[in-house]
Amino acid sequence: MILKKINVFLNKGSDRSSLIKKNILATLLIKGISVLISLLYVPITLNYLNPTRYGIWMTLTSIVAWMGIFDIGLGNGLRNKLAGALALGDNVKAQKYVSTAYAMLSLIVISILVIFYIANHWINWSFVLNTTENYGQELKTLALIVVTLFGLKFVLNIISTIFTADQLPAIGSIFEVIGSAIGLLIIWILTLTNKTSLVTFGIATMLTPAIIYLAASFYFYQKKYSYLKPSWNSIDLSLAKDLTGLGIQFFIIQIAVLVIFQTSNILIAQFFSPAEVTPYNIVFKYFSVLTMFWGIIMAPLWSAFTQARAHNDIEWIKKTIAKLNKFMFLTVFIVLFMALGAKEIVSIWTSGQIIIQPIMVWIFALYTLISIWNNIYAFFLNGVSKIRIQIFTSIAAAILHIPIAFLLVKHYKMGSEGVVLSMAISLSFFAIAGPIQSYKLLKTWNSN
Repeated sequence: MILKKINVFLNKGSDRSSLIKKNILATLLIKGISVLISLLYVPITLNYLNPTRYGIWMTLTSIVAWMGIFDIGLGNGLRNKLAGALALGDNVKAQKYVSTAYAMLSLIVISILVIFYIANHWINWSFVLNTTENYGQELKTLALIVVTLFGLKFVLNIISTIFTADQLPAIGSIFEVIGSAIGLLIIWILTLTNKTSLVTFGIATMLTPAIIYLAASFYFYQKKYSYLKPSWNSIDLSLAKDLTGLGIQFFIIQIAVLVIFQTSNILIAQFFSPAEVTPYNIVFKYFSVLTMFWGIIMAPLWSAFTQARAHNDIEWIKKTIAKLNKFMFLTVFIVLFMALGAKEIVSIWTSGQIIIQPIMVWIFALYTLISIWNNIYAFFLNGVSKIRIQIFTSIAAAILHIPIAFLLVKHYKMGSEGVVLSMAISLSFFAIAGPIQSYKLLKTWNSN
């Protein structure tokens, strides 16, 4: 009986709505496993590394994540262009988009790796990460491994972009979960040894996902997406402008997002110490359970908005945004309950190793609500390729984030929570401008 009702619910509505609901349900199950892995990851990692090494790891990976900006927005550009081509049934052009994206990303990654291999010899990672010289050589080796494997995954991740563009993000999510699960198992095995090594930890964490994405690419290009299989003959550099034209705009937003989010670990490490990054990151992971849940809902909507706009289905877009806003109201109460129970839950979660301050929790609660609210309108505007306002607000946020954080920490004597408050303030620009632009667009399209 229950299964029958679920089946009726999943198949109710338009084909687009039905596909979205099926993907949300599937992704919920997958992300549920992902959340469990994430919860287990923290205590097991702390047990293997200790809080200081864990802080070093999080700060280093924040820096390496800056590599992500060098795709000049190709990932998001491909997502929109591919979704449009698939919606119109133009498989030949779709294959050309995929092949061209692989060629461009591979060239970018190879260039970055060559430059980094040369520069790494001269970088003093102990100074950069604000730690002792004892970690010097270990950090050089770790950085080399992490950057290389990040670059490899960077290119291989295109297969996930294809699933997302095809409104099947649930399948793309499976790859990440499998990689994380195997990586967690390896780290747990490492805890049974007496030797602690950041290098070994880095290999276990980064290599497994890369192998999973490689295997998935080989499999799906032979099966489901054989018509999109990349080939030399399908590389069409004349389409590079299509990908990078829109991609450059996403690229600007990516830089701004990295400045806001990835510099926070670095700022805390520099203002205080790498050990202070750990409680910040723990609270971030705690609230990310909710943002991950929202991510599940939003993931299929980006490309669905693209398809709806291509078919001029404005009414569906309006109804979808209205439903998301109603769910946002419920989210406020969920965040309040999470904030009230945070201290006790984190203490149990980390076996008492990490103590968090209430002010950090409540500021993170505010930041979480603003972030989720922004995503509703950012995903819509991204899907319909109307991102000019987002560019302006992102640039303003990126420029002001570090000065505001410096002011709050140094002048107002706030702790690491000052950096989180700066993030929340920076995100508030789009929280106002995003909805205004969205409803203006919908009103214009509706009248036309």
